[in-house]
Amino acid sequence: MAPNVAIIQGTGSGIGAQIARQYLSRTSLQVVALSRDASRAKNAILSDSSDLDSSRLHTISLDITSEDSYASAASEISSKYGKSCLKTLWNINGILHAEKNLSQISLEQVHQMFAVNTFSHLLGFKHFVPLIPRGSDAKAVQEGKAENLAEGVLPGDLSVIASLSAKVGSIGDNQKGGWYSYRASKAALNQLIKTLSKELELRSVPAISVGLHPGTVRSNLSKDFTGGEGSDKPLDRSKGQFEASEAAKNLVDVVSGLKKADNGSFRDYKNDIIPW
Repeated sequence: MAPNVAIIQGTGSGIGAQIARQYLSRTSLQVVALSRDASRAKNAILSDSSDLDSSRLHTISLDITSEDSYASAASEISSKYGKSCLKTLWNINGILHAEKNLSQISLEQVHQMFAVNTFSHLLGFKHFVPLIPRGSDAKAVQEGKAENLAEGVLPGDLSVIASLSAKVGSIGDNQKGGWYSYRASKAALNQLIKTLSKELELRSVPAISVGLHPGTVRSNLSKDFTGGEGSDKPLDRSKGQFEASEAAKNLVDVVSGLKKADNGSFRDYKNDIIPW
């Protein structure tokens, strides 16, 4: 059976909900939306749109602080769609506390930042990556014998693990300092993305792991810079500022052109490589 599921973690609002909308509108995949509040995620994804196939949307409530919650979600997905169902996994979870200097650091906020920006992605890897086709199922995918239900949107011979990172998580690109815990949590995430890419390669799993920088997206996370959701504050797209719907399309378009050789890369919304 062809891998037929897109799992998107962090769909309660913003770019996560918009990524789900992209896969509902542009593919025939089953879309599994994970969020702390499944009802809120469903409303965010389907609101203001009558042309989306809601029958392909399945929402699951997920507690990102509980590994049991991840195990339960993976079991539910496997039971419903099969053990080799995963075509793409998107880890969108993110939170920002923007310290300007050392005096503003709060250990409680640092713990929260890593829990959301780093560890929730790692748990997503652990529990959902095993749903990528292996063995004979993997061979069918690689030989083009499995139907690609996301033709033109995802590569036919690969599953894609895409994690939202941020350019400020790049150690090589750090020119201004500040934002200690956010930078550190994203840099740690980048190491996880790269390490997963090596495991996929060494185990000959037909999949790639990539990190993505969406730019500055109008959301509650970036409200200090963009005004937040619903704001009419002008966005400067030449500086990488986007509405969530625009950012989602940009990233889905980037992923649509990826190949095996792109495993372990870190890219922005223009498909430019960012140094780790």
